[in-house]
Amino acid sequence: MITNSQFQDGSSAMNANGRQDLSGLWDFAFLPEGTSLGDHLAGLRFETLTVVPGCFDLMPEYYLRRGTGVYRRQVEAGGEMELISEGLGLRGEIHWDRQRIAVIDAPFSRRVIRFDAGKSGMHELIIAVNNEFDDTPSSLFHRDYDFYAHGGLFRPVTLAPASAIRADELKIIPLEPAEGTVRITVRFSGKTAGLTQAEVRFDRQGEPLILPLKDGIGEQVFQVPSPHLWSPDDPFLHTAEIQAGGEVFAVEFGLRKIECRAGKLYLNGRPLKLIGCNRHDAHPEFGYAVPLDIRLRDLTRLKQAGMNCIRGCHYPQSEEVLSLCDRLGILVWEESLGWGNNEAALTDPEFRARQIRETRNMAVKSVNHPSVIIWGFLNEARTDLEAARPLVKSLAETLREFDPSRPVTYGTCRLAKDVCLDLVDVISFNTYPCWYGFDQSQFCNKDDIRKNLSELVDFSSKPEFKEKPLLISEIGAEALPGIYGGQRWSEEYQADLLETVVRFVLDSDRCSGTFLWQYCDTRTFLSNASQSAAGGFNSKGLLDRYRNPKISWRRLSDLLTNKNSQKKED
Repeated sequence: MITNSQFQDGSSAMNANGRQDLSGLWDFAFLPEGTSLGDHLAGLRFETLTVVPGCFDLMPEYYLRRGTGVYRRQVEAGGEMELISEGLGLRGEIHWDRQRIAVIDAPFSRRVIRFDAGKSGMHELIIAVNNEFDDTPSSLFHRDYDFYAHGGLFRPVTLAPASAIRADELKIIPLEPAEGTVRITVRFSGKTAGLTQAEVRFDRQGEPLILPLKDGIGEQVFQVPSPHLWSPDDPFLHTAEIQAGGEVFAVEFGLRKIECRAGKLYLNGRPLKLIGCNRHDAHPEFGYAVPLDIRLRDLTRLKQAGMNCIRGCHYPQSEEVLSLCDRLGILVWEESLGWGNNEAALTDPEFRARQIRETRNMAVKSVNHPSVIIWGFLNEARTDLEAARPLVKSLAETLREFDPSRPVTYGTCRLAKDVCLDLVDVISFNTYPCWYGFDQSQFCNKDDIRKNLSELVDFSSKPEFKEKPLLISEIGAEALPGIYGGQRWSEEYQADLLETVVRFVLDSDRCSGTFLWQYCDTRTFLSNASQSAAGGFNSKGLLDRYRNPKISWRRLSDLLTNKNSQKKED
């Protein structure tokens, strides 16, 4: 659920269960790049204030600087506690009363830390977040990634008394949605000795149903009373309350089924055509700490434009974004962190272990969101190399083992040279005809775009691939806001290219959809291994960095809303 219980003065709000939302003002200090926290923590002076969630490298004093942001606040606690970090970047250390209690080594990932807080009273909590690049092969975020590496506590932090029973995993998988059958799987930890069953209630109705447990683990098929399908046109959410050992765990879920059959995607038994955008959950002023109202405006605007999906590039999305998509009926491709990873990374044992761990963590976090219909990983990795196959295979198997109900894919720019496509359920091509390459004509060549897409359709229709749905997972062109005339970099050039793509996909019986690159202009680096970016922004957005529409947005909105109106009339 989406809640906001933060007091305006920055003090934490405590709910009936003692959970404190630590959003608001924190004391702050900054250590320049290359400075060790351990050498300076004892004498560190906190002379600045900052806000959580937020990105410290967007504060005027530390704008786009690398180093360690050190956050401090006093909190009231005692006994065994549970601290939850919903996402930070790029890595963090957590200190309680000047003793380190945890290390977080993965950006954008949720972490739950249990610890002994000592006697009840006021305590000092320090979270040090480092945004420096780690250039070793095992790093999950390299300096060559084509999106910005912000530093900070950019997702919420909460603190609560540790409950006796913890739900490490709780998933509700629809089996036959129209009939309301679901499989509930739980994995509890804590004081589970002697715990033989949990009680399940749907939509706060009827008598509790029994879920048998052994060693804190249970799985059973249940019937949801009065089942109501979830769909983009009718995003209805059911609830389940699962009680175990005096603890109650509430989950929202939707009854819907996504399938791959005969080379197409199906949702609730109907063919599905995906038309939407790649969307970085970022903003030039707030970084990855995007305010709720901007997220809501983004997603509402996308749906009003006739689009039905987003790809959450290229990292796990926040609970806030996924909950909004659940309620608005927007379909989501959710993927773990990765971009262009080379052979050195793909074959590095620590990188592989981290990728598998974080990809599974993503699925555990997001599995109950009905809006999530596709799992992804390793965007634009070197999947043209045989060396990539073991990791791709492991990631696909990890996702299928945890959740066999959703298809698995990855966005590849290796196209026909990719040697890992047999390992996934959906073929997803990142292609940029009439933009990248040696032939950079002044005006958009629509025939070349159609030729490129037709070649991908032909390739994916080979006997070994024809049963897999085809998606164009990235495609686009840069348009500098306010540049007109139809030439490269103009708004008309981009609009001509994207309209040609969308019309092709809508008319194609083989292609199940496209995620246009991208929703809005976003911050990247002035240069990386693949390209240079004017002003440090990727300008392929259909909207500019502050969400003002370009010509392409208006043209595609007219096309898609008219198409959807005709479909409803038919």
